[in-house]
Amino acid sequence: MALPSWPAGLPDLVPLVGSGGTEALYTPPQVTEFDDGPPRARRRQLYDSTARKISLRLTRAQFVTFCAFVRADLNMGTRRFTAPVRVPSGVLAPRTCRIEGAVSERDDGPTSVVTFALVVQDW
Repeated sequence: MALPSWPAGLPDLVPLVGSGGTEALYTPPQVTEFDDGPPRARRRQLYDSTARKISLRLTRAQFVTFCAFVRADLNMGTRRFTAPVRVPSGVLAPRTCRIEGAVSERDDGPTSVVTFALVVQDW
């Protein structure tokens, strides 16, 4: 089954200035201690993924589109999707993403600011 795509009417997944970032550039390794010898470390996942904090300012129409996308296409945020994401080099590139956890919304008069954690595969 094909992954849903980020709706064309929504802004690219580039966070508002000062609202983006990550707390970990990669998932820390799994470390196993042994009675004899040094600890051993191994990857936790088969692919790289980075959780990014995203805040987007949306018009009312965009907010309605965003809500419909998250509820219907992503099954309340449980499915992965493809979207243009700003990668470390600064350019937009298509990536497989998923929303992790809750999505918050702040009413800013004529706009809404939505904030969520976006897990980007191969960021």
